[in-house]
Amino acid sequence: MQNQQPASPGAPPGLWETWSHGRLLALAAILMLGNFTCQLLWYQVDRGLFGPVLIGSVGGVFLPLLALGRRWHWRAVHDFGLDRPKPVVLVGAVMMALAALAPGSLLAELSLRLHPADPEWLAHYAQNLPHTPAQIAVAFAAVVLVGPLAEELVFRGLVHRVFSRTWGPWPAIVASALVFGLIHGEPWYLFGLVAVGLMLAFVWEATRSLTACWVAHAVHNGISLGVMLAQGPAGAVPQKIAPADVALSAASLVMLVLVGRWLRRATRH
Repeated sequence: MQNQQPASPGAPPGLWETWSHGRLLALAAILMLGNFTCQLLWYQVDRGLFGPVLIGSVGGVFLPLLALGRRWHWRAVHDFGLDRPKPVVLVGAVMMALAALAPGSLLAELSLRLHPADPEWLAHYAQNLPHTPAQIAVAFAAVVLVGPLAEELVFRGLVHRVFSRTWGPWPAIVASALVFGLIHGEPWYLFGLVAVGLMLAFVWEATRSLTACWVAHAVHNGISLGVMLAQGPAGAVPQKIAPADVALSAASLVMLVLVGRWLRRATRH
């Protein structure tokens, strides 16, 4: 795994040089709470699925970070890893996201068998799926562009990095993935969410690029959104796990390992 990139010579100390780990985790918790609060308040106005996600990301994460960043003179690249990665890094991130789809879906199905989806939640999702071009555009902006960036800023940009500095990369990958899965509050998808968190945490450790994590997250969410628009939310009808599903997931895991090793080597040059 790569080491943390230092600040540029002569640059003033940044977020990671001046804030303690406890303070950074407190910031992450405040941003999560702000996101949830903004979502809840907007839900009273618009009970749709995706408007609250958009408002929560902007009002609960982006605006507080912009305000604090101006106050403390944070730098996007050094303090959060929002860089312009090489094309090879972006290609690797996309390949990781694609390879994680099959095993993640299989694990989500296992979660559904242990904890069936709440019927009211399923009914709400089914009733509020976007149909018009404007609604689809809002959904795309919320779960493919804005939402993933907000989550990456919090979970990889802050939470995972604190864990990694405290315990090392591999324990941090597991711990931050568990936090990522639990915070979503959807136990029927828990194993799948943890799998996504594992993939994204590895992308961060391999690349030190939050932009690469954002791209991988966006690809995963974009495909999930497309499937949901075509078939409805997963969990309404239990799916039989066929031997072909297990074989595809096993092959995808092998691909994840190979792509992960290639991505790590590519980012060292």
